[in-house]
Amino acid sequence: MRSISILHISHISNYTPPVGYGGIELIVDLLAKHQRRKGHDVRVLGVKPLGINTDYPLIPLFSKPVKKPRLHHKLYTTLRSLVNSLRVEVVHVHVQWVASSLVFLKLLDKAILLTLHADLNNNLASRILKALKMPLVAISNTQKERLESRGFKIFDVAYHGIEVDKYPFSRNKEDYLVYLGRIDSSKGVHIAVRASMRSGEKLVLIGPVADQAYFNSLIRPLIDGKNIIYPGEVDFETKVKALSHAKALIYPVQYEEFFGLAMVEALACGTPVIGFAKGSVREIVKNGVTGFVVNNEDEMVETIKKLHIIDPLACRRDVEKKFSAENMVKKYEEIYEKLLGNVRR
Repeated sequence: MRSISILHISHISNYTPPVGYGGIELIVDLLAKHQRRKGHDVRVLGVKPLGINTDYPLIPLFSKPVKKPRLHHKLYTTLRSLVNSLRVEVVHVHVQWVASSLVFLKLLDKAILLTLHADLNNNLASRILKALKMPLVAISNTQKERLESRGFKIFDVAYHGIEVDKYPFSRNKEDYLVYLGRIDSSKGVHIAVRASMRSGEKLVLIGPVADQAYFNSLIRPLIDGKNIIYPGEVDFETKVKALSHAKALIYPVQYEEFFGLAMVEALACGTPVIGFAKGSVREIVKNGVTGFVVNNEDEMVETIKKLHIIDPLACRRDVEKKFSAENMVKKYEEIYEKLLGNVRR
């Protein structure tokens, strides 16, 4: 593919690249870094952490993340996005409220797209995107099917990817299970705790507390530092070490989640996933091959006993085949070419 100029518009609620937690920002960083290495002219609009050098030009919007953007933050971000969009061929938006303001760039023969890191709802911004036919890229077929059933047209599907070689692979598993993700009721963390206790297995919980009341009532009382362990939100090295040596990732998600990056990270380490049959769990986990897709807590407890039949190498190979950063970059190159082809007509 020829070299093209690309602007990524990242979120302002976290640093790009992320420091600690940051899912959208991690994907933006990976895309920009790998696209730059392939010879594309890439720049990113976002919030840059102090003292961090990036492999691509990052145009800073604010000096620190804006967790709850107000009107003036959004207006400033939109204005800077518009000005910088005029200088590139492809405008890749990762923030929904920005996309609704930039969709008219299609009228100026700009190739523009929005990656749906979260589902669209029926607010004004979403109705604008639908009416003006913004090219929407879903991050799973689960998300695509759900949105198309609500009348949104999905341009394509592109799975999130990771740098697989940064995830240590291990066949040697230790005597514990792991949960990775935010801690709230929608993730079913209390079920992970119960299933582990019923199985007589140690459980390590990793992730930020998103619902303090939930944590205080259902999770904190069971943390004893021996059987249920909570180190909190940890750095990347600690996270992947915990994943690579765990018997399995426990993932009892309670809603139709569009993509679960934690599952991909675990599989990359050769660690199988036991997840509830909701949303992207059914797409990411191959039942009986890279883990188990179950319907309830009882089935989760039963499959914990069957983990020995899962080959860790099969888990790793599946990620290399479907969820690598290289695959993600290649897929977006194909999407950009389609969009640029439409513009040239």
